[in-house]
Amino acid sequence: MNKKLLAVPHFGTLALLLALTLFPFYMLLVSSLKYTEQAIHNFWGVAFPLHLDNYSVAFKQIAPFIGNTALISTAIVVGVVIISSLAAYSFVRFDYPGKQLFFVLILSLMMIPGYLILIPQFLLVQKLDMLNTYQGQIFPPMAFGAAMATFLMKTFFEGLPKSLLEAADMEGAGERQIFLRIVIPLSLPIIATVAIINFLAGWNNYIWPLVATNGDAVKPVILALSTITGNMDQGIGVKLAGYIISSFPLLLLFIVATKPFISGVTSGAVKG
Repeated sequence: MNKKLLAVPHFGTLALLLALTLFPFYMLLVSSLKYTEQAIHNFWGVAFPLHLDNYSVAFKQIAPFIGNTALISTAIVVGVVIISSLAAYSFVRFDYPGKQLFFVLILSLMMIPGYLILIPQFLLVQKLDMLNTYQGQIFPPMAFGAAMATFLMKTFFEGLPKSLLEAADMEGAGERQIFLRIVIPLSLPIIATVAIINFLAGWNNYIWPLVATNGDAVKPVILALSTITGNMDQGIGVKLAGYIISSFPLLLLFIVATKPFISGVTSGAVKG
């Protein structure tokens, strides 16, 4: 049988999965440009005129909270990258009592569901007087994300040429110089991967901010989306426009960082 004919079911299945994946995004986009009457009379298709004012109304309501989320997510990324890179470097470069035990304990943190530690985490943050603060939204997700990041970075560091590090030792380079001038520049793909994973997790984190914050001072945008309102004519279109606006930074990140993310996953995360 012709190979092209054999490939038809495979491509057909892929096309179906692609359509099922993209259709909700299509509905989100077209519905965000409608008023209530248009949504009733033309639910599935594009309705004219397009009401871009839905976006301006939504943006005015969530703009401050987008800034809060960007600050929190960026701080989480910076903290995770620093902590995990230093921890991974110590596991690869140094021998000390209990090293394997420490690494196993870090790996065990990856197996604990976040919901299981939600109440103890809340009590700890409350005791530290960090409820309803940026610190309270940054440090717990940072600690949770550092476990996976340490595992990924350690795996990547172990794949770096040992002869290069040995040559640096022979030339009299200190550990700080080796780490900053050799290991980090060679590890940019896995650092990008860790940064993207944790930025997405920080941006989309819903449960912990819901527990740890109240009021609008440090509220992230994911909580603010539920408070978006429009007039009777605009209906739900304003809220849907807010969803798209809040996801735009993630879309931009995906466009810019897809290549380094895939490079980091394929070259570091699957190395043995």
